[in-house]
Amino acid sequence: MSKNTEVLLNRHDAVLVRGYMPHKNIFGMAGMGYPAFVQRAAGARFWDVDGNAYLDYILGFGPIVLGYDDPAVCNAIADQMARGTVYGLAHPKELDVAELLVEVIPRAEMVGFFLGGSAATSGAVRLSRAYTGRDKVIVCGYHGWHDWARPGDVGVPQPVSALTLAVAYGDLDALEDCLKQHDNQVACVVMETIQAGGPPEGFLQGCVDVAHAHGAVCVFDETKVGFRVAMGGAGEYYGVTPDMATYGKACCNGYAGSFIAGKREILASKACRKAWMTATAHGDPLSLTAIEVVVRELQRRDGIAYQWKIGNRLIEGVNAACEAGGLSYRLIGIGPMPRPVMAESDRTRCLNMLRGCLARGYYLHPTHPMFLSLAHTEADIEDTIAAVGEAIAEARGNHR
Repeated sequence: MSKNTEVLLNRHDAVLVRGYMPHKNIFGMAGMGYPAFVQRAAGARFWDVDGNAYLDYILGFGPIVLGYDDPAVCNAIADQMARGTVYGLAHPKELDVAELLVEVIPRAEMVGFFLGGSAATSGAVRLSRAYTGRDKVIVCGYHGWHDWARPGDVGVPQPVSALTLAVAYGDLDALEDCLKQHDNQVACVVMETIQAGGPPEGFLQGCVDVAHAHGAVCVFDETKVGFRVAMGGAGEYYGVTPDMATYGKACCNGYAGSFIAGKREILASKACRKAWMTATAHGDPLSLTAIEVVVRELQRRDGIAYQWKIGNRLIEGVNAACEAGGLSYRLIGIGPMPRPVMAESDRTRCLNMLRGCLARGYYLHPTHPMFLSLAHTEADIEDTIAAVGEAIAEARGNHR
């Protein structure tokens, strides 16, 4: 750990609440030899506070899809900032962007804007409760930090926790059993669509069918997946239509906007029209501008296909290098969102390899799903694969 990092970590604990950013886990990452503080970023790279450059495969945990400091986004944002960043009235851009999203996301009929993925999923839950008149929620995966999504956490009241039920990913029988056990009480099933290696065949359609059989709304949490696997996320990619879906992260290329999209019969219902979800910055012009640019750029540059292409090559190359080197580190899942896994018994050797990649300027995460951007070149991918092989060879040589 560098002196700069140590000083900043000490300052952090003196003035910042740790719990507001636990997924970044900067203390734990620094303990594993990873950088903890970034100074700046451009394209597909960031620079830490010591001036070290890294090819980035975490991209802010998913938001950066075009690349840091993308000119198209920056120019459009600068133009909008000169016109205003928040108003006390509606702006036509809300309508323009909503109509654009309805156009590009299959079977989406209405849209609602929020800030941050947690707010979007919480909005979907509130609307589901309003529509069904029920209170309980079945969750599967990570859906944010709000009370309903974190049952049993410190600071979450027990009566609130009791309204949230959890089931395992890929287990339709468990989902149906839970719905039967809480018959006529479940407002919605909220499903993080892609976890680990992805959904078993028929699983996502099964979630919709089973939820409907028990009078519940089915919500697909596409916060990490949308604008990567497909514009509309896993629902579009696997050809499954949920009642609602939530989007964030990549839709804004680093700005905070998020949204829900879903069926008119639900979102335009009398009950849902009464649901209060107002916030000062919902539908802010900067986020809306970023969404518009991201959609247009992904279309213009065939960005979804490109993420699949370079992501699949990264998975193939890294896995081949690790297999040849006798390491258990693997990338699993789908091309635009490779997830790293390793055997616990082989953890030390795998972390040594990853630290070797860091030393060469390649930021590969030990546990979190990774992401690609349109700023990553095919040469970047090949260089990363080569760096993995070099790091493995170096670690092996150091142990002889």
